[in-house]
Amino acid sequence: MNKIVRIPAVVLALVLLHAGEALAGPLVLNSYDRDVSDMTVRERFFVGGFVGLQFGTFTAVSLNLHAGYLITNNISAGAGGIYQYTNDNLMGTSYSSHVYGASAFARFNVYSGLFVHTEYERLRLKTRLSPFDFDPGSDPDDRTTISENNYFIGAGYGIRMSDRLTLNLLLLYNLNENSHVYMDNPFFRVGVDIFM
Repeated sequence: MNKIVRIPAVVLALVLLHAGEALAGPLVLNSYDRDVSDMTVRERFFVGGFVGLQFGTFTAVSLNLHAGYLITNNISAGAGGIYQYTNDNLMGTSYSSHVYGASAFARFNVYSGLFVHTEYERLRLKTRLSPFDFDPGSDPDDRTTISENNYFIGAGYGIRMSDRLTLNLLLLYNLNENSHVYMDNPFFRVGVDIFM
């Protein structure tokens, strides 16, 4: 997706978050079901993340950790770090790679656990080989290292497990249609938030 389309999509997502805050007002409460103005600064912070596992011809193990802050009753934002190990047995030869990066996200609570989620992610990785580029004598470590920008938009549902723990189920769409990391669109993410 070219830069001209990405920037308006991200701006539109942020405008929708802001407009939703103005419309919903204090009717939608956060995970504590109390107004953030009654919370201490510490109570407004949360940490969390998710672990991803995939096994087979393409194996991936990923760890994504984040920290966030309840800005208002309806809006939270945060940043995170990403690490992913992959092993691709393309054409019988094993190619492994380490993907790492950072992300920033914003969420708008729509109604009772339902939220809109936007996220920007920047990754560093070695490119995957396609079957057309396969050379049996090639060295897998000679692959090009690149940076990749991903722009996610989607929805999620937070299931409160306790006063401090929320299980999040997300359905996200990557606006970067040329991603080397995310092959499927949309994709699911399951994670947790732990409130301080």
